[in-house]
Amino acid sequence: MEQQQQQQQHQEQQEEEADCSIPLNSEDATNTTTTEEQQSLMLFDTLIDLCRNNINYFELDETETGLRLHGAFVGLIDHIEMAKPLVRTVQSFMHEYDFDPSVPGNGFRSFLAVTECCVKTALKLARYVMENRSTILFRKALYVKEVEAYNHLMASLCTCLQHAQTLREWTRESGDLFPDESHSVEELFARGGIINQYCFYGRCLGFQFCDSIKPLLKFISIGMAGFSEGYYSEGGRISKATSLMYTSTKYMLDPELRARRIVNISQNSNVDFCKAFWFLAESEMMHSLPSFVGFKVKVNRVITIPPEPIQLKLCNGLGENREKEDIFVDIPIPKSHGGAAPIKARLISAVKRKGMIGERSNSQRSTIYPASRGLLFHCHGGGFVAQSSKSHESYLREWAVNLNVPILSIDYSLAPEAPFPRALEEVFYAYCWALRNCELLGTTGERIILAGDSAGANLNLGCAMKAIEMGIRRPDGIFLAYCPVLISFVPSPARMLCLMDPLLPFGFMMRCLKAYACPSLEVLEENRKRHEQRQAIVNAGQQMRNNNVPVMVPTSDGREEQDKTPDRSDSGDDNSMWEQLNSANTVQLQNQHLSPVSDTASDTLALKSQSLGNTIDIISPDESNTITSLEEDSQPITLQQVNLNTERSNVTVVDDLDMDMPSDISSEQNTNQNVSNFINSYVLDTTTNAAGELEPILRPVSRSQSEENIVLDIGREALSVQNLQERVTTAASNFVSKVSNTLTSITASKPIAASGSSNELQTNLDALIARSPSDEFIFHVPKDSHLSPYWATDEVLSQFPPTKILTVVLDPCLDDCVMFAKRLKSLNRSVSLDILPGLPHGFLNFATISKEAHEGSKQCVQRIAELLEIPTALDDPGTKQGCC
Repeated sequence: MEQQQQQQQHQEQQEEEADCSIPLNSEDATNTTTTEEQQSLMLFDTLIDLCRNNINYFELDETETGLRLHGAFVGLIDHIEMAKPLVRTVQSFMHEYDFDPSVPGNGFRSFLAVTECCVKTALKLARYVMENRSTILFRKALYVKEVEAYNHLMASLCTCLQHAQTLREWTRESGDLFPDESHSVEELFARGGIINQYCFYGRCLGFQFCDSIKPLLKFISIGMAGFSEGYYSEGGRISKATSLMYTSTKYMLDPELRARRIVNISQNSNVDFCKAFWFLAESEMMHSLPSFVGFKVKVNRVITIPPEPIQLKLCNGLGENREKEDIFVDIPIPKSHGGAAPIKARLISAVKRKGMIGERSNSQRSTIYPASRGLLFHCHGGGFVAQSSKSHESYLREWAVNLNVPILSIDYSLAPEAPFPRALEEVFYAYCWALRNCELLGTTGERIILAGDSAGANLNLGCAMKAIEMGIRRPDGIFLAYCPVLISFVPSPARMLCLMDPLLPFGFMMRCLKAYACPSLEVLEENRKRHEQRQAIVNAGQQMRNNNVPVMVPTSDGREEQDKTPDRSDSGDDNSMWEQLNSANTVQLQNQHLSPVSDTASDTLALKSQSLGNTIDIISPDESNTITSLEEDSQPITLQQVNLNTERSNVTVVDDLDMDMPSDISSEQNTNQNVSNFINSYVLDTTTNAAGELEPILRPVSRSQSEENIVLDIGREALSVQNLQERVTTAASNFVSKVSNTLTSITASKPIAASGSSNELQTNLDALIARSPSDEFIFHVPKDSHLSPYWATDEVLSQFPPTKILTVVLDPCLDDCVMFAKRLKSLNRSVSLDILPGLPHGFLNFATISKEAHEGSKQCVQRIAELLEIPTALDDPGTKQGCC
């Protein structure tokens, strides 16, 4: 009898799971809503039946584990019974907050989806226990912990559903997912019970995500817990590396310990820990991965955009992009929090195109394609505090190949060193520079699309708003992936998902937003001191020029000449400091050429050919996976490359040779590095002139062999056996160096911003009790539409170009995307919304290792292609064009 009952229940469960495999974004959501609600409640009833079956079995077991299993299943039934009416209530009103009946999705639906995933997983667990409880190999001690974990999980979800009902009360009249300012997060958490965050990071970690994502999340969580111990501990590198291996194993074997560690770290660590952990993706080994596992591209270069004055033609109003004659707009140079500084950007293209920067002299060595009609202007995510274009390169390569258009990805300055509005100023300036120099990017600029994910998407919205407000050409389309549009701590159902998000824990999100939107007085004071120190250097250099002190520099033939760099100190601009540092540093170039992006003779291009006398740059390694390229008939030439960190009033182009090149340095770090590079490159010395008098000169510092990598000989003779042996030796040495540097970055100890010693924090961290999340909301965020595009006026939003938004069901920013799409739709703007199931916030970074994430990346390509009005390699008549 029992066996027949098991088979019947198993068959019913298979039918239910097959029915529940319908995607959340069904094309006929109106007709399927009732069916989905019924299926969800059937899952609850089936789980209750299985739990009662197990209760009847284990009530006869008098062992400790048997009694615990009996109690765990009893508690699980109690929480399921508590959740059922809450689920029915949310189901009755969740459709009122959808963007469109054909695109059902909002934070209320997301919590029901999470609850359903919990029930499904618990159902599988209960069935396994029922089918194997009488076998000899059944481990009661293990499964009692699993059942208890899901018991705690269901209790926490019931609390979340209660909070969802509170949010419903606050938004019933407005119909918005964000309540008005009279309600706060503190009030929300005070009205409900305490949410046990530990249950989301232990044995149940990642239960709500798709199967390909779950092991990745577990690996990242184990790495975060182990990294935190090495970060806050003392000792040498070897001891830290040993400790890291031990602690990682410990957290892998003990899920409860891992959960306690992650929650306590997220609530007690500062933003420096968040940056340090996320910057592990910026290590040298991780930087080299896209070249091996990613799509092959012909162009992958880092460009340094100088902070020079730019003027653009004024466009007609009402959102039209027709330029007015003889009316120009001055584009402001980014100066907030550190003064003017160059901006780094990465140019990625599947092929070399006509006019592309650095390709004007390469036409004889490789195939040059016509300029593209479109350009993709990209901003990376990272919570405004971390990551770079390099860490997002894996999917950008694929986009460049599938879209067949150049991609310009901006490395804006990061918080907390460069808080708002520095990053937005740099993105907007880079956008204006791209408008003015489309030909250098291999495009005609007919279609320019802004694309970004997370924080980068927020910056792109601000960039489009500034373009509209200043009256210059607006972008032709905007693509946003899981974009936050309200940088404020207004509660919403989806934002509560960060309480259970392994990639974006609640504490991490709060600290990132606080570092970017409301920097502390200490940070502002440090920025002021840095600016004063840099200005002092400028004044010292100006005083030396006023005193007519000659500066002698070495020439190519070993002689020394006086530096005749023209004095630009009377420009009166704040970026004169940046220009004056250029006077002694750019003398490394033996001959000056006009920059293709400037009309002044003082500008130079960073790369030049000694033999050809023309401006060229280094061949991308992706042409043949080696430094040497034999495409067509290449002639032996010598390329001279200037250090990437050199500051000068020109455009610097550096091919990505997978060398150690920081691509995400903030403005103040960048300037300090420039000064450091200058000091390391030259030393002040004296020499005797023809009249027998001593004169001050700058002598170059002797470099080690590892630093002599700025000269590359490319030609047929470079294929000699001796050079091949040298290359193999160098490659092996570089690999060992990358491993060592990566290990150093992981095991490097950092200061902690907390009272007491690091040992005290290390000892007490695991013993802390998780405090209420409301403790994080102790600061005020300014209400600025450039910071929070949701507050933009209707006048600005009514001029927005076509916008396509893509997010995921489990995204803490889901409500942001839904509300912004509804605002654009209410203003009759062209907008679409895609909501993907089973993926986390930031899934694009996993596109190369997760099937579902890769499918999501292809969906992004499809939407961008629609904005570009071009076909893609992914186009297929049978491909579904609706939301996934």
